Amino acid sequence: MSQDAPGGFAGKLLRVNLTTGKVWTETFSPQEWRDYLGGVGIGAKILYEEVPPKVNWDHPENRLILATGPFAGLPVWGTGGLTVITRGALTNGATSTQANGFFGANIKYSGYDGIVLQGQAKNWVYLYIHDDTVELRDAKHLLGKDTWETQDALQEETGFYGHQLSVYTSGIAGENKVRFAAIHGDYGHVASKNGCGAVMGAKRLKAVAIVRGSHALKVHDVKGLYAAADKIGNELRTDATTKGLYAYGTLPGVRNLAKLGVLPIKNYTTNEWPEGVDTNQWEGPGLRAGFDHRGHQCSSCGMHHCHQQVIAKGKHKGEIVDEPEYEGWSGAGWAIGCTDPQQVSWLNTQIDRACVDVNEFGWLMGWTMECYEKGYITREQLGGIDLKWGDAEAANQLLQKIIRREGFGDVLAEGVKRASEKLGGPAADCAIYVAKGSSPRGHDHRGRWEEMLDTALGSTGTLESGMAIAPQELGLPLRINPFDPDAVSRLVAGMLGRRHFEDSLGSCLFTTRTTLEVLCQALNAATGWDYTPEDAMRFGRRTACLLRAFNVRSGIGPELEKPSVRYGSTPHDGPAKGQDIMQHWESMIASWYERVGYDRKTGNPKPDLLKSLGLEDVAKDVWGAKA
Repeated sequence: MSQDAPGGFAGKLLRVNLTTGKVWTETFSPQEWRDYLGGVGIGAKILYEEVPPKVNWDHPENRLILATGPFAGLPVWGTGGLTVITRGALTNGATSTQANGFFGANIKYSGYDGIVLQGQAKNWVYLYIHDDTVELRDAKHLLGKDTWETQDALQEETGFYGHQLSVYTSGIAGENKVRFAAIHGDYGHVASKNGCGAVMGAKRLKAVAIVRGSHALKVHDVKGLYAAADKIGNELRTDATTKGLYAYGTLPGVRNLAKLGVLPIKNYTTNEWPEGVDTNQWEGPGLRAGFDHRGHQCSSCGMHHCHQQVIAKGKHKGEIVDEPEYEGWSGAGWAIGCTDPQQVSWLNTQIDRACVDVNEFGWLMGWTMECYEKGYITREQLGGIDLKWGDAEAANQLLQKIIRREGFGDVLAEGVKRASEKLGGPAADCAIYVAKGSSPRGHDHRGRWEEMLDTALGSTGTLESGMAIAPQELGLPLRINPFDPDAVSRLVAGMLGRRHFEDSLGSCLFTTRTTLEVLCQALNAATGWDYTPEDAMRFGRRTACLLRAFNVRSGIGPELEKPSVRYGSTPHDGPAKGQDIMQHWESMIASWYERVGYDRKTGNPKPDLLKSLGLEDVAKDVWGAKA
């Protein structure tokens, strides 16, 4: 542990140059740790300073940053968090995506707050970390193995099993630089957004394997930390808004979102619940009741989700799979018209093992199924696969072609935006994406306008302000009319920064669903600081500015902040029937820009805002003499 590091920090980053094999550490001053925290905070700093515009996502000098934060390894719920920051493959812009499991705790106990990878290995390698031992090892024998097989193999090779060894890999999809390849670890935890796994594959890095180390962590105020942690846990267990999350994870979202018209059904072609489907089966208890299951929780977590379960019937009876979270039920289920929970659960695990983003897969497969039904894509193009709505087996057959870039799978491996543009014609209008190249989370955002606006405006390839928690502490209403354009833009602008703060702590967003006041209490107990909610939002806004400036510098401007034709379409049935966001789009965009202090013409944060956040050097980079 660095003597200068505040409580909660190991005090150094591990740096690895894959080209040369050089390994070294980097330390920061106590003030720098306070300024950048960890996670996306430290990642945004490194990305902006070290990845110039000409270094694209697959360039060796792109950085792949695997960072955690001050909560990781401490007795706060869900503190095994990993944030991946890089220049991603879908947008060729900034990426911040999170996974949980045990990575955060293992790397912290090895004496590091994160890993910064650069260069490109000559031959395939994996990175092995065990306390002070850091080695690049030959990975040729791991090629062609899926995510679970890779973890199995490295457990046998190292002699460390279960929670002793955290393995994160980009799987077969990463090997073949599939643009929506993810980074998967600990049998079911996925950093999924913006093709971060393709970046890992481009570096010829098959996996990172971290033994749970023996380095101690210190905290400033042990009693205060336990008190804050107990408060967070008690709120999750007892608050009316989080009791369901505590008991079932995100499973209740399926039925709840369907009631609002926000469950994406068959590629946005309908919002109506299909006839003959048992609605009770799709409640949280109903989804879990159909399987034998066991807990598979993350580090320091008391939540009742992240289970593993057994397929109870059908072709795959007896197979052990992950219990899908909401986005698995969506991307492997409703988005492609599959309404058999056994089949959805099985397919969701095949997607994880293949190591692709389940959301992008859902939009891609839903688009392909619709195009197949309408004759825009033929069975011959699909290599003989009869790809009908809801067919999980056929979807998996095509998935295996995609991750190996075989036949038409090579086209689909580019993601839904590029694949639809390649086909062109009426097929292009069926695809769901943002013009930047990213795709939405697993919702029908035509019934949740704040998430569509946030997805289009965000700088990280996914939501940047989304899932508003306790907005009233920021002077925003607890609830809004989801179809009020002014209220929507005000909420999205007002929440900007909060999520970056949370994603820099090394904890799980679903276990820290509390106020900024409580999060700051826990942070201050760990570090000895006097962080306030105002400090937290200032930190988050500064991080957002760095990511935004990075993107604009990379050529990702305001002209790309718009949904595709289908994504921005008007629902013709269901609870959101007739709600047309596009008639308000330009006014909502303009309102957001004004409220966050960004320049509408260039997309950049304005000079005065950058200076007020302590980013004078960025202001000079962005605005030159105008700053």
